[in-house]
Amino acid sequence: MAHSQAIPNSTPVEKPIYIEGFNYPKFDDLSHYAWSRLNFRMIDGTELGLGAEHYRRYDADRFKMALRVKQQISEKAHFFGGYQKEWDLYNKGTGRPNPMPRQEYFFGMEHEARPNMFLEAQMVRPIGVDPGFYNIGLEGVGSHIRLGTKMKF
Repeated sequence: MAHSQAIPNSTPVEKPIYIEGFNYPKFDDLSHYAWSRLNFRMIDGTELGLGAEHYRRYDADRFKMALRVKQQISEKAHFFGGYQKEWDLYNKGTGRPNPMPRQEYFFGMEHEARPNMFLEAQMVRPIGVDPGFYNIGLEGVGSHIRLGTKMKF
């Protein structure tokens, strides 16, 4: 004898607030990298996100805050843009944060190439650049294009 129960097909309910993020494992006492974003779904297809990024190694300690708006433009594509500030916490060895943060605005596109795999391209433009304060690895570079891949699991 067997009994069964039909389970109704239901679509998952999307919550209005969700968190994204990751960090690298700790390999030594000083190095650290962490990134996170708190997202708010405002209306259909529009999100507001508040992000933070912390990067530390032996010769650098940086902290970045970003505000981003993301708009769905098709089933698998989004347009986004925002503003970010980055502080140099190491400040060339002085032991206190740089009083003038690096400011940038950015905009770009995100495309879901496969389920839970996103390709992203964005244009980043500095605002009022301090000639001695660059993104790590981009010394001497002003406006630039960033390409990336994001996977969700």
